[in-house]
Amino acid sequence: MKKLAKQFYDNFNEKEFRFMLYAVWLISIAFFIAQFPKLSVAFEFEKFFADDNEDKIFFEKHVEKFGYDNDYLLVAIEHQPTVFDTNFLTKIEEWENELNTISGLVSTQSVFDLKHLIKSPYGITAIPLLHTQDSDKLSSDSSRIMRHPLYSNFISKDAASLIIQINHKHFKSPQTEQDFFNSLKVSLKQSDIKDFRLVGKLVAQKSFIDHIRSDFSVFLGLGIAVTIILLLFIFRSFNIMLLPLLMSISSLIYLLGFMAMLKIELSILSVLIPPIILFVSTSDAIHLVNAYRQNEERNFLKRLKGAIKKVLSPTFLTSITTALGFFSLLILPTQPIQELGVFAGLGVLIAFFVNFLFGPLLIRRNYRSQSIKLPYKQWTVNLIKNRRAVFIVYFALIIVSIFGLLQLKTDAYLLKDLPDDSQVRNDFEYLDKSFGGSKPWEMAVLTMEESEDIFDFNFLKEALKIELYLKDSFGIEKLLSPLDIVKYANQIDKGGANQFYEFPNKEDFELQKSIRNQLINRGVADGVMDSSRKYGRFAGFIPEWGSDDTQNRNQELESFIDNEINENILKAQITGTTFLIDKSNESLSLELLKGLILAVFMIAIALAIYFKSFKMLLISLFPNFIPLLFTAGIMGFMGVPLKLTTAIIFVVAFGIAVDDTIHFLGAYKKQKAKSPIWRIIKTFKSAGLAILITSVLIVGGFILFTLSSFATTFYLGLFLSLAMLFALLTDLILLPLLLK
Repeated sequence: MKKLAKQFYDNFNEKEFRFMLYAVWLISIAFFIAQFPKLSVAFEFEKFFADDNEDKIFFEKHVEKFGYDNDYLLVAIEHQPTVFDTNFLTKIEEWENELNTISGLVSTQSVFDLKHLIKSPYGITAIPLLHTQDSDKLSSDSSRIMRHPLYSNFISKDAASLIIQINHKHFKSPQTEQDFFNSLKVSLKQSDIKDFRLVGKLVAQKSFIDHIRSDFSVFLGLGIAVTIILLLFIFRSFNIMLLPLLMSISSLIYLLGFMAMLKIELSILSVLIPPIILFVSTSDAIHLVNAYRQNEERNFLKRLKGAIKKVLSPTFLTSITTALGFFSLLILPTQPIQELGVFAGLGVLIAFFVNFLFGPLLIRRNYRSQSIKLPYKQWTVNLIKNRRAVFIVYFALIIVSIFGLLQLKTDAYLLKDLPDDSQVRNDFEYLDKSFGGSKPWEMAVLTMEESEDIFDFNFLKEALKIELYLKDSFGIEKLLSPLDIVKYANQIDKGGANQFYEFPNKEDFELQKSIRNQLINRGVADGVMDSSRKYGRFAGFIPEWGSDDTQNRNQELESFIDNEINENILKAQITGTTFLIDKSNESLSLELLKGLILAVFMIAIALAIYFKSFKMLLISLFPNFIPLLFTAGIMGFMGVPLKLTTAIIFVVAFGIAVDDTIHFLGAYKKQKAKSPIWRIIKTFKSAGLAILITSVLIVGGFILFTLSSFATTFYLGLFLSLAMLFALLTDLILLPLLLK
């Protein structure tokens, strides 16, 4: 590599060579900018499921029978003081009937679709459940509906709103999703329905995408603006500022253009890529500029070569180690995290080559020598004198941080990432309060060898135990299962009164077989049983309890099933998107920590090869664990849960923080002084300013993220800034003492 670099930079005095480089740079920039329209933003919950996960494999089989439980929209429509008003109900019923014209709609479920079934001499007869045109009958209808466990699912507890469940296709592209969503909103507007709330996956995903897109553009622009301001303030020169600025922007253009060519969709994690590349590339350029300004050689080419020779190897090492840290994310079986790892790592390598390929083109012969003078000698002497106090303070902070770390727990409230005043968040919370839940919950129930089918009496008795547990202990208020068919048959058989909607005794059960068969033939059981009649499901909605609470409830349910349910008759397994999202959040958070360990291992190998010293290897790694520990401790004391978007902070922080340590140690390695103290002083003089400037830029860039009202972006900015600040202080305070 050194030979190639020497041959390359020997040609820098030739105008033709420099002109060719300028042409390559500008043409390639124009080409990659032209790819930008292909960039898109997407956020799909399912992409965060591990591909080889057993629960996901089971869920996919479950989907083949019942479809995706998340392919729905709930439309809650309010009417004060009660929805049982003839004019209101007529308008809503007409609107529901018109929904069939919307492309992508599969079916609707509402109180209008329900019929009151009674037994007659001619079989089962359906009569309207709601007499929307007759106000006199509507009064008795409302009483029957609100007191019925099944009918009341579609009316709020205070009877001030009703709900229509719209089941849609499983859309394969964001555009078809958006078309369907827009058509639905247009339909609501044309029907003059004003007091409504939309809840469902499409709504949540759109809200997340809007925040990702907004934060991506806003903070990218702000990051560049802050970089310009800080560089101008530090260097007091437009020409010097221009080099790191143009190198970082060029690196980012190359990476985003390449991602656009591959049609990579930006996810909730992709918002991290631009600032990472922006600040890493700026760091590389600053070290190059700093080395050039420190070189007192008068000949331009010799001065340039001397600067490049000084920083090329350390910068290449930092690029390799940072890229390896990100590439370690490839071990996680989740597409968005793998994409973050691949393209962040690739971007770091692109930044290195862009800086050393095109950066020298912008270096001017008349750059004045470095004018900022810092008290390196006094700083080093004071550190040595007070080393015991420094070690005591760090030891105390480590102990306190460990206590904070122990308070960390894995948890996720998906909608709490949205701002407090978010309409989407408020709508979900309204449904949780008024209808008992907004998140789908699923459990598969399968017959075993001793059971004939789902409607075997012994099987249903076991299923009844699960239903009672779900309603009494688990906390599900509204639930559908094969048991509802049995209860409904009992109600029909005994005259249709609400009080007979209950599980029958065995004698009545046998007599009601024909009624159940008629209900099945009418399609009433399609949503709770497959065609083989050996596979059924419990389906309901739960509130936003948080992943930790929900997982605990699921585990207690599984324990109840293991202890109380006869496994020779019934097998039950929790499934569904909510279950997978909560479980994936927990497993991915832990997997990210494994990724961090792998990153450390890979970086350690690279450092061992470079330094050829086990002692230097330990010194290079230890100071970079401390900032992570401090950050984790603060998260624990603040009560910020460990989840996907906060666990990723540690991998990113370690990958970036180790850069300054390597630059410091690389400069230390090249010092000729015999005294360790003078070697440290000269190291500060050689690399200290560049480390300080790059760290200030990184902290200043990430701190901008705290301006976001989107909690994910806010916490990324806050804790990455803290981690980088702790890393800087550790490099300036603890690292020199470890070298001493």
